[in-house]
Amino acid sequence: MANALLKPQFLIVCGLSAALVSCSGEGAGNSGATRFVSIQPIQVCDDLGIFCADLATFEEATRKIWAQANLDVSFLAPNRLNASRFLSIDNQDEFAELSFAGGAGAFGRSPLSTRTSGPISMWFVESIFPSEGLETLGLGWIDQNGVLIDDDILTFNNGIGRLDTVAHEIGHNLGLTHEGLGAGGVNNLMTDGGFRNSPSSLDDINPDGARIDQLTDRQIDEARNSGFAGTAPASSADSAAMEIPTTLPPLSAAPDALPWVPPPKVTPVTDLALLPEAAFAATAQAPEPIPNGPAMTLLTAVLLAGYLRWQPRGR
Repeated sequence: MANALLKPQFLIVCGLSAALVSCSGEGAGNSGATRFVSIQPIQVCDDLGIFCADLATFEEATRKIWAQANLDVSFLAPNRLNASRFLSIDNQDEFAELSFAGGAGAFGRSPLSTRTSGPISMWFVESIFPSEGLETLGLGWIDQNGVLIDDDILTFNNGIGRLDTVAHEIGHNLGLTHEGLGAGGVNNLMTDGGFRNSPSSLDDINPDGARIDQLTDRQIDEARNSGFAGTAPASSADSAAMEIPTTLPPLSAAPDALPWVPPPKVTPVTDLALLPEAAFAATAQAPEPIPNGPAMTLLTAVLLAGYLRWQPRGR
């Protein structure tokens, strides 16, 4: 965070050994014609626009990682959202509001963005789910538009930074998960951050050096077929920076916002992927039997027969 005091770090870093995995089955980088993915960075600041989260795009590393899929990732001029309440994202409701509420261009999003087409909206914030006790460095919807980046990725690995978090979260928007399509190995880009090797420099990123942040052929195919991967680059005319006013639309005002029901528990991890919000819809409950329904018919008949049997009869 720019112009802010240092805060304690609570990063859980697991599985970051130098172990290498076999490169068999990994993408070779020859994936057909180049496709284009545009990112709209959005720097979140306080209401006055004085204190802001740092922009930590790691653009060079991100572009190299996705080059193996022949995806050209470009970053538009950043927008600025002056809204203190979004400097810290405390729950999924707030992330859903940023991602889906309001009309075109709300909350710093590109006016061209939709839920399933780009540019991808990427907010840079001071913290993500701080009350969970662990530092969540990134958050992304699976197969829908929206990414959060905690600016603490800049201080990761003794100040080198977590070079691949931005690329990892873009992968979620492109439809990739922590386990599917070959993810899970320590050198795979989409493996959970607590179990994924982290590059210390561009020279560690696949296809060079330690070959970290690989993608399988199946992951490459999935990403390239995403609605966020276009056949032409974004127009430079659409990339002029904007400063978003502090008057924000409420969640309920969004004509395209679906009802949001959070899951019962969120597990904080280094890179947390979220399903689209429709997946959190409450499960329909079976109807309760009514007292005078068919289940009571036999009991009612027995009681009535017993009552009539013991009634006095006229002579």
